[in-house]
Amino acid sequence: MPEVHLREDAMIPYTPPKTVQRLPVIDFADAFSSDLGKREAVAWEIHKIARDVGFFYLVNHGVPSALVDGQFDWARRFFAAPDAVKRAVDMSLSPAGFGYERIGTQALDDGPTDLKEGFQFGTDLPPDHPYVRQGVLRYGHNLWPQELPGMRAHAQQYHAAMSVLSQRLLSIIALSLQLPEDFFDFALGTPIATQRMLHYPPQPADAQHNQIGAGAHTDWGLVTILAQDDIGGLEVRNADGEWVRATPIHGSFVVNIGDLLQRWSNDIYHSNAHRVRNDNPAPRYSLPFFMDGDHAVTVSCLPSCCSDAHPARYAPCTIGDYLTQKVQETFGAASVLAVAP
Repeated sequence: MPEVHLREDAMIPYTPPKTVQRLPVIDFADAFSSDLGKREAVAWEIHKIARDVGFFYLVNHGVPSALVDGQFDWARRFFAAPDAVKRAVDMSLSPAGFGYERIGTQALDDGPTDLKEGFQFGTDLPPDHPYVRQGVLRYGHNLWPQELPGMRAHAQQYHAAMSVLSQRLLSIIALSLQLPEDFFDFALGTPIATQRMLHYPPQPADAQHNQIGAGAHTDWGLVTILAQDDIGGLEVRNADGEWVRATPIHGSFVVNIGDLLQRWSNDIYHSNAHRVRNDNPAPRYSLPFFMDGDHAVTVSCLPSCCSDAHPARYAPCTIGDYLTQKVQETFGAASVLAVAP
């Protein structure tokens, strides 16, 4: 972690979160401004929200709507493909754990398996890259359906746009934590940056007790940037333990803080629980992008978030160790296949 010199009064004290009834909207336009004051104003808005619910809508984010709409089109085409096409790119065939996730593969809550299917991919790395040779989870070994030409090229373009946006977002978050804008750059050298496409069928009448599209969970990495369609179904838990609907706003992303950023900020920023239940008769599709950072980077309390009076609450850990643990917890036996080199 880079060395940072802070004022004596620069530490950010922990305070209990407030309660929200709806997710706030952040206009991200000024995050691209050359005026530091404008960027700091956006950072302050994120700071207030990250201390509270840890979720917000992002508008004027700079990602073309045609690119997002195109990725949704590929998601619908992929999940409508015959089972044989999807099984040919099953995640168990990728040492990195990329590819197709069957319904019932993951259990995000301590209960029945989730009622969703998915497809995930990351940055394409050459076979001789050290992380790929080591069989590190979420590096290289992307699988692409041969029957859907064009999907790979568009997916890579979308992934690149989300990577750029996430890096800009983390620079503003660094400002929000009284750190230099480039503070997190050291953690983004060769990051785990996973894009998922998810399909949630309508909630079945015969589902088990507490079995829904995605059980209550927190995200594991630094930040998540989610594109959701117009169906709805995402719910976020507020500080009182109540569930708030994240009603879709056209043209926006839903952004949330992940576990690793909560650990890095010593619990000043919150990685809040969320879940998905599709009570609509139509299927729901979403596109979550997870920026998790380089697996070899160690997460230890940020200098602006601890002091002698408020010591670090978590022992240092590497990003890779934490993510591997969470994958094994939620994917079970499937993760053993995905992690094996």
